[in-house]
Amino acid sequence: MFKKIMLISLIISGITGCGLEHYPSGDLPPQARLSAVKTGDTKEKVIRVLGSPASENPPLPDGESFLIYAQNLKESQAFWDPKEVRRDVYVYYFNADNILTRQEHLDLSDCGQVAYDERQTPVGGRDLSVFEQIAQNFGRYTAGGQDSSIRR
Repeated sequence: MFKKIMLISLIISGITGCGLEHYPSGDLPPQARLSAVKTGDTKEKVIRVLGSPASENPPLPDGESFLIYAQNLKESQAFWDPKEVRRDVYVYYFNADNILTRQEHLDLSDCGQVAYDERQTPVGGRDLSVFEQIAQNFGRYTAGGQDSSIRR
C-alpha cells in the first residue's frame, strides 16, 4: 500500500511540477491609450500617445503610411513546443499629410500563422569551458597568471 501511495504521489508531483509558462512578446500600450487615438489625429500625436511603434513603413507611392503596434502571447508546458495563444496587432493608417485616416485591430484569427525565422543572431562574448563555468560560481580565478575572463 505504501509503495502505491508513493508512486501516485510521484506521478502527481511530476504532472503538477510541469506548470504552464507564458511568454509575452512585444509592447502594446494600455487599452486606455489605444482608445485615446481618434481618426483625424496627426502621426506625431499618435506616436506621442502610444509610444514608439513595433514597425513603421516609409510612405507608399500614394503618400499613405502606417504604424504597427503588436503583442503576442505564447504558452508552453514541460517539454512541448510553445504555442501562440493570443496576438493583438493595431495598425494605424495615415494619408500623405500624416493624418490618421483609419485604424484596425487584428487578432490571431485575422493574422494567420507567422513563419518565424529559426536562425539565431550570434552574440559576442566568449565560450567558457565546463571547468571555468563551475569555477565562476566560486568567484574569479586566474589560469596561468592570466585573467580567465579575457579571451585571447
